[in-house]
Amino acid sequence: MAKILSVKFVSIPEVIVVNDNDNDFTILVDIEFHDIDLHLKMEYCLHLFVYEIPGELDAPLMVSNWDESKVIPISKDRKDEYLGKKTKLITVTSKNEVFEVPMTLKLGKLTNRSSHFLKKTAIFATLAPAIGRASKWSLPFESRIEF
Repeated sequence: MAKILSVKFVSIPEVIVVNDNDNDFTILVDIEFHDIDLHLKMEYCLHLFVYEIPGELDAPLMVSNWDESKVIPISKDRKDEYLGKKTKLITVTSKNEVFEVPMTLKLGKLTNRSSHFLKKTAIFATLAPAIGRASKWSLPFESRIEF
């Protein structure tokens, strides 16, 4: 089983202009793989979810389904604002690897939950293995109730 050692923003703007254009940046993810991963040339799907965190960090509930995986936040304070997602398919070729994942987001977009002085942004990274769990919710449906 793989272990995510670190997740870092690279070149994120120090100052964000309200309603600015797209911001390009890179996310570096350092992963250590198990010897079995290397031997089997295991495949993973790396998911990166970017959030603005207005208060306490929401607890993430992961619904893993290979490249369709979703995070459902369990809010403790104010709900974190979802900013975007990026996925990257990985085949293990060495014990330790650092992956550079480019991303573009509109960081200057404000909502009612946004602070007008500070934007606290974080990335939730998770790996879905090719051999593992798959989960999915059905589409919601409605039925009429008769009395």
